[in-house]
Amino acid sequence: MNLLSEIVSGILRGLVKVMVLVLSTILVLSVLCVGLVVVLATAIRFVLTGRKPAVFTTFTRFNQAARQFRPERWPGATPGAGADGGEVVDVQAHEVRASLNTQLPPKAVD
Repeated sequence: MNLLSEIVSGILRGLVKVMVLVLSTILVLSVLCVGLVVVLATAIRFVLTGRKPAVFTTFTRFNQAARQFRPERWPGATPGAGADGGEVVDVQAHEVRASLNTQLPPKAVD
């Protein structure tokens, strides 16, 4: 009797493993199919409307905003030129003192 129950339990264990494998494969394939359908629908919408999907425009904006922090030089830039084109502006410094009762002088217009 012990031998018979071991055989039956072994067969059932094998069947459960096969069922779990089959169900997990079906789940993974269905998720991949849903993803493919979403990508195709987005591509068709892009072709018909002419507007890029929000994911791409968001990524493009992020890249443009992060570009200023990258140390690399862009093509066509002159050697040694920084972000401001290499111009140096020299101004004369002066101290401005203001108390609570006095007003600041008006700004000079160039």
